[in-house]
Amino acid sequence: MNASVQALRQIYLFKDLSDEALAVVAKVATPRVFEPGHELCREGGASEGMFLIRSGTVRVTKGGSETGVVMLGSGSHFGELALVDDGPRSASVTAVERCDVLVVKGPELKQALGSRPEVGAPLYFAIAASIAKRLRATTDDLAFARQLAASARHIS
Repeated sequence: MNASVQALRQIYLFKDLSDEALAVVAKVATPRVFEPGHELCREGGASEGMFLIRSGTVRVTKGGSETGVVMLGSGSHFGELALVDDGPRSASVTAVERCDVLVVKGPELKQALGSRPEVGAPLYFAIAASIAKRLRATTDDLAFARQLAASARHIS
């Protein structure tokens, strides 16, 4: 197993993918390093691709709030929606500490997978499962926030 495939295996999203699938991703993954305070992507901006965090921590924010939506660290990923649609970024992401990431651009990945459905299907299934997990968590958070708001209205 080559070093690029081993590095991708450390990303939770890819834990169950074959070495063959990871080799395809590795061919289109571009290494980048971001220093603390650097904005990796901005809410509303164009979707460059998916980011795979090899080391470091990022803060995801929404609506210009300094309160983070979530912190993501080594082995995490974000921006997978860029591999599914061409919509704008749904949040801003800023490096909290030095981050070593791999950027996988949607068009390049789609081209690499174009003639490899046996490789692309498991990859896109993993992405869909990740999106579903995050949607469930968001739904739970929204329900909790609505319960709090309803309780606050009843108290006042």
